[in-house]
Amino acid sequence: MSISPRTLALLCREVDNINRYLAEYDPPLNGEERLASLGETAEFIIVQNMPLPDAYEPDYCDLLLIVSDFPATPPIGLYVLNENEALIAQLRRRFNAFRDTSFHEAPALQGYTWICYSYCNNSWKYRAAEPMRGDNLRKFLASFFAGC
Repeated sequence: MSISPRTLALLCREVDNINRYLAEYDPPLNGEERLASLGETAEFIIVQNMPLPDAYEPDYCDLLLIVSDFPATPPIGLYVLNENEALIAQLRRRFNAFRDTSFHEAPALQGYTWICYSYCNNSWKYRAAEPMRGDNLRKFLASFFAGC
């Protein structure tokens, strides 16, 4: 899949914006940093140590956002590594979660649990010229955090 230079620039700006959001939180207890990075093909964003509310144990997780249709649509849900079943069980109390499969045209990824999460009732108004004024991936993640 080929990505346009303009879309790549927008995604890089989104990753920077997500990293600023992550920096607003205390460091996770695992001693690692919170970090968002764009995948090599620019089809996904990895978020390491995404904060979760204090009621979760642990109160962070690694997740993946598929952004292959960005900026036209928001991610269809998000993906959490299958490695911590206890954490996934906690997320299942708030969201539908599917191990190694997905729905709503989201791709299924082996090794990940797909979390069915829709941003603002699937409304998405991205403003490329003013990304902080419209919907963006930082707001997507902040909304997920608030929904937890």
